[in-house]
Amino acid sequence: MAKFKIFLQNVLLLTATSLLMRSAGVYFNVYLTNRLGADGMGLFTLTGSVYGLAMTLATSAVTLAATRLVSEAMGESTDGSIRESGRILAAMKACIGYSLFFGILAGGLLFLFAAPIGRVLLSDERTIPSLWLLALSLPFQALTSALSGYFTAVRRVSKNALTQIFEQGLRIGITVLLLTLFTSGGLETACLWVVAGGFFGNLFSFLYCFLLYVRDLRRHHRGRTADPDEIAPMRKKLLGIALPVAFSSYLRQGLVTIEHLLIPWGLKKKGDSQTAALSTYGIMQGMALPVVMFPYAFLSPFCNLLIPEIAEKRAAGDFLGVQKITERVFRFVLTMGIGTAGIFLCLSSELGTVIGGSAEAATYVRLLAPLVPIMYLDTAVDSILKGFNEQLFCMRVNLLDSALSVLVVLILLPRIGIYGYIIEIFACELINASLSVMRLLQVMEIKLSPWMLLRPITAIFAATALSRFIFAATIPYAVDGWHLFLHICIIALLYMVFLALPALLRRLPKPKPTSFAASSLGKDTHSCPNSCN
Repeated sequence: MAKFKIFLQNVLLLTATSLLMRSAGVYFNVYLTNRLGADGMGLFTLTGSVYGLAMTLATSAVTLAATRLVSEAMGESTDGSIRESGRILAAMKACIGYSLFFGILAGGLLFLFAAPIGRVLLSDERTIPSLWLLALSLPFQALTSALSGYFTAVRRVSKNALTQIFEQGLRIGITVLLLTLFTSGGLETACLWVVAGGFFGNLFSFLYCFLLYVRDLRRHHRGRTADPDEIAPMRKKLLGIALPVAFSSYLRQGLVTIEHLLIPWGLKKKGDSQTAALSTYGIMQGMALPVVMFPYAFLSPFCNLLIPEIAEKRAAGDFLGVQKITERVFRFVLTMGIGTAGIFLCLSSELGTVIGGSAEAATYVRLLAPLVPIMYLDTAVDSILKGFNEQLFCMRVNLLDSALSVLVVLILLPRIGIYGYIIEIFACELINASLSVMRLLQVMEIKLSPWMLLRPITAIFAATALSRFIFAATIPYAVDGWHLFLHICIIALLYMVFLALPALLRRLPKPKPTSFAASSLGKDTHSCPNSCN
């Protein structure tokens, strides 16, 4: 119970942090879109896709490796805290050296090749200064990722939460300050100020996270050092965990980058101008998808914490515990995903207008809404498989997903435009989720019931219909942020009520069965005089 309480506290803490971060991120994107324009947002997002590839090389799966190594060191330790500390510190020494190497390598490569990338791949020289500055932040991001894996494994995720809030706050604050003070220079300079805000956020968040790590070592591992006999085995184990995932991540992120570069290309082939293509790309990537992905604020912390929980139970041989966790995860994720999809379908027009400021964004939100439960389930199943040492399978599936994405975008976008991209998202997510779920069913026995789907579908249908009736009958409606927030809260509350209704009905006391004849006879016996006998 104590471990479950800690797990629940960590989930709630990271959920609150993620919710705050995503809320700030969505509104920050709205601010950037207003300042840069839809085409400027498209250019900035395109630059970010290249940075994503460099970031993948810089981190090279070190977060997963640090989480797994430290969790397994804790699960396998049977010789007391000194032995455990030595193993943990050996694991972290290996992870920090690994992340420093790949962070410097990725930063150097991006800095050297920024000019040809901007001119040839992005077809826009305005991106080159931004790429140079992004390159400088990669070593700090890599080291922060390694430390984040440590805090996740030891269940002190409040340190990660503080680091994320610190980074996001600095990034937004510095970016707004720079854009306010320096209003001249055009789109290239504006994008550079946005990147500068991210650079300083990464730099200072690393320094803050490192201070938290040093303080944690003094508190929990005072006077202890890395076990010399464990360093070499830990490095070997680190490479065995991280490199297969890292190489798959390189390939996958490379394919994702190609896919993102092909979207404006395909839209131009369809007949759009450069500005129109960047504008459509900016609306999809900078407005619609952030709205659809916003509820990940509730899901991603839960999934991240699944990896150390399952890795530790697996190391301890508690396979029944893994099975129980998996069954609960399925119920939770499907319930959340179906409810979220129902809200998006019901309020897509309002979401597009209030958050995206665009009818086009509302259309994309409505089209992507039915995919939400599948995306959420795929994320959770991948986390379970990684904790169960199935990261190589996840690697193969994700590579297949990315390769199909590039192929479908290449074929469909020049013919049907942005709707080809939406078709690609649906097809590839369905394939990815199906393969992952089938693999999970192979490696462990879990019980799945159709009620996991029927119950939330029925509940969200009833909740959205009743909420529409309530608003139509009692509340003067206006399309603004407060009414949208109120409507979402009402739907969520009704959804939880309808989900709980069957259980509440089963708990109601049932009247005891009585015999009519016996009760009538008893009444006659009391009222009949003795002479009647």
